[in-house]
Amino acid sequence: MRGLGGKQLSYRSGPIGSPSVVDLFAGPGGLGEGFRQAGFFIAAAVDNDEYAYQTLSLNAKQTGNLVLKENVRKLRMSGNVDVVVGGPPCQGFSNVGIPKIRHQRLTEEGKKRVRDPRRTLYKEFVRIVGDVKPQFFVMENVPTILSFREGKVKEAIIEEFKGIGYETVPVVLNAARYGVPQIRKRAFFIGNRMKVKNPVPTPTNMDWEAEPQLKLGETTHPLPDYLNVGDAISDLPPLEPGGGLDEVPYPPTSGLTPYQARVRTGSPMLYNHVARNHSERDRNVFRILKVGEKMGDLPEKLRPPYRTDIFADRIKKQGWHRPSSTILSHMQKDGLMYVHPDPSQARTFTPREAARLQSFPDWYRFCGPMTQQFKQIGNAVPPILAKHIAEAIKPFLSPVERPVINAEVLTV
Repeated sequence: MRGLGGKQLSYRSGPIGSPSVVDLFAGPGGLGEGFRQAGFFIAAAVDNDEYAYQTLSLNAKQTGNLVLKENVRKLRMSGNVDVVVGGPPCQGFSNVGIPKIRHQRLTEEGKKRVRDPRRTLYKEFVRIVGDVKPQFFVMENVPTILSFREGKVKEAIIEEFKGIGYETVPVVLNAARYGVPQIRKRAFFIGNRMKVKNPVPTPTNMDWEAEPQLKLGETTHPLPDYLNVGDAISDLPPLEPGGGLDEVPYPPTSGLTPYQARVRTGSPMLYNHVARNHSERDRNVFRILKVGEKMGDLPEKLRPPYRTDIFADRIKKQGWHRPSSTILSHMQKDGLMYVHPDPSQARTFTPREAARLQSFPDWYRFCGPMTQQFKQIGNAVPPILAKHIAEAIKPFLSPVERPVINAEVLTV
């Protein structure tokens, strides 16, 4: 790759016959980890965030993949891999925080259109797909990208991929329907240049409460109910606010759920199970709230002094027998939307509990201060959902004889 006005960063060759993947905008590596669980070789994982890079590097010691800390805008790649995956930053398309943003705009003089440079980063993903020419790609983002600017952004993305030879289908998948104990809807652009119909994974779980008609025999393939918070975290040791250690032995326990047994596999220790501190005022609110209730549901005299007109669900109590609310990177701020269902603990979720709800295995460690751990976990694609996507794509691949990836960063 010489001659691009840059410096050679890396060259990576993989095992013969193994399907291969490159993970761009990898964050802590949820998409790549899911593909690895489906039998793919991770040829490279790329992210520009220091703490995400540290997390990727630490876990690469177990997975063996190549990790690059680079700005994708300056990165040039070539090679021979089967799939390119990634999640370009989604904040520019997200509804999270919009009420607050609107309030700020109304109080400012001279309203101006807010231009977010993150909205164009998907073009860098398209560019690298065009350079590497994988058989398939998977690009993840928030569902609102499909309706952003009356759907024009979605159509532009489809056209850009068509311009480099890929037929693309956008789908919205709810992670809870694929064995993740969390309601999490995300948009995925799945594309291929093999001239085959783009595969979409078949759901494995169903919300029987929301879809009771399916209980009445209207389906020939009944599915188990959604997994819930209890399925995921009931085995973890209780903590007081401010309690816990970043690395401790598992306490003696019995009666693990299948999900808990699965995520514990391969982990000698319990990592990242450290609780935030909370004021006694907030802890009293945590104890009063019923499962599913939000701060705005409390009588006014019991509410803490937070603005319910901006974030009515600033405090929300999760339930043992329900999937969790969507785990968001906003957890790095205060985590009050994720109150633990056990009133005796009266605290919010730890990073490990959030990681469990995102379906990361327990051996997967997150680096950086607690705020950065929450940010990484909230931004990630659940590995179990990614695994189902990978398994849907895998039968359509003709794995390259030996995956190879070259990377170079521009210095001019």
